[in-house]
Amino acid sequence: MNRLLTTAAGLAIAGTRELARLVVPVCCPGCGRDDVRWCDECEAPWWEPPYRSEENAPRLHRLGDVPLAVWSIVDLEGSPQLMIEAWKDAHRRDLDSFFQAAMTRAAGDVAVDVTTAHRIAVVPLPARRASTRRRGVDLPGMLATACARRWRDHGADAVMVPALTMRRGESRGLSARERWRGAQQSMRLTRQVDPSRAVVLVDDVMTTGATLAAARDRLEAAGTVVCAGLTLATAPMRSKSPAVGIGWESEADELSDTFDRRGGD
Repeated sequence: MNRLLTTAAGLAIAGTRELARLVVPVCCPGCGRDDVRWCDECEAPWWEPPYRSEENAPRLHRLGDVPLAVWSIVDLEGSPQLMIEAWKDAHRRDLDSFFQAAMTRAAGDVAVDVTTAHRIAVVPLPARRASTRRRGVDLPGMLATACARRWRDHGADAVMVPALTMRRGESRGLSARERWRGAQQSMRLTRQVDPSRAVVLVDDVMTTGATLAAARDRLEAAGTVVCAGLTLATAPMRSKSPAVGIGWESEADELSDTFDRRGGD
């Protein structure tokens, strides 16, 4: 009897799963493979240790200033880009746990560098309110919370502080220069950060570094020190000119930075 009940329960669960797949088809967001939330091949890049990515963000480079140290897990292209787009704009809330886990691993990998400050304020780069309402979750806040938890595991006094907001506006379709101006004008400090804490900025994607730079400016103008940044992905540079340093050579090259046009906030 117990065996029959177990078999019946198993069949019922399998039937429910198949019905759910008919109603909401499951596929890997990175390659489209059916019947898996994500495949091993598309998951693999997210297990790699993060790399220093600020060289790919020209807006973090200011004359006479040291660029902010930023780590990212992957380049924003191929399957990682498709996975992030599905997470941000295709209502794949099942990917929340995936990216939380990826960011937790990354935070552990850079803990030796970041936790030297011991007292840390983890500040998420703000998503626009309309984006958060549409998704039903604050994605940067989720990632920042995961980082703070991981650094506390490493002995740091780390807290997540949602200190920034963005005014209304839209960055899709804008050039890098226009996004830079928009970020500078839209970023607002709405909560004071304890100046005894070093700030680590956390975001999902870094394209030109304009939003990170604007956040750093706002926080440091209020008397805090921003020591680092951590993101899931960084858009690779489209062009580099040895004569002028890192950056776009023309407005046409700026327009080639395409992620915000499709999936950014």
